[in-house]
Amino acid sequence: MVSGELWALVREIHARGDSIQLYWSISPEIRQWEESRVEKVRKLIQSTTGESYDIERLKMLPLDPKFGRFILTDGEIDYGILWAMKMSGECARVLAFSIHTNLQGKGLGHTGWKKFADEAIRMGIKEVQLEVRQDNDSAIRLYKRRGLKIRGQIIGFYRGKKGWLMFGPLNSEPSPQ
Repeated sequence: MVSGELWALVREIHARGDSIQLYWSISPEIRQWEESRVEKVRKLIQSTTGESYDIERLKMLPLDPKFGRFILTDGEIDYGILWAMKMSGECARVLAFSIHTNLQGKGLGHTGWKKFADEAIRMGIKEVQLEVRQDNDSAIRLYKRRGLKIRGQIIGFYRGKKGWLMFGPLNSEPSPQ
């Protein structure tokens, strides 16, 4: 999934003129996934955020079944995830939001956030919190454009890099600013 062989395959498909249809979908519970799939997503999270998780810990995350288990896929391979949990009746926490590095900057984050937010809002969620590495400028811009504000600093979580705790209203679309 995050390997050079996979990206070489994607480039080869594009070079032949074929296209890959990627879409955001709600996945089955992670504890039902094959271990190899969880390992690929674990590597995706680590390569895009610097966060390191144990496979068993990933399987136990309390992801919301309606808005917390989104995957970016072509139907066979996972290219991204947006995982979230319900914190309270009106607040969700994004636990992981990762898109394969070679697919970033193509609007897939916006689309994934919209699917997540639309579904969470339907479930009564009005606020969201998350953590993001301080040097992840594109993610910070995405969150700020949707009304999230920096509420605190996180130290020692991202393998020697600092992070921000962000919080705010849950908006599916960016503000018109």
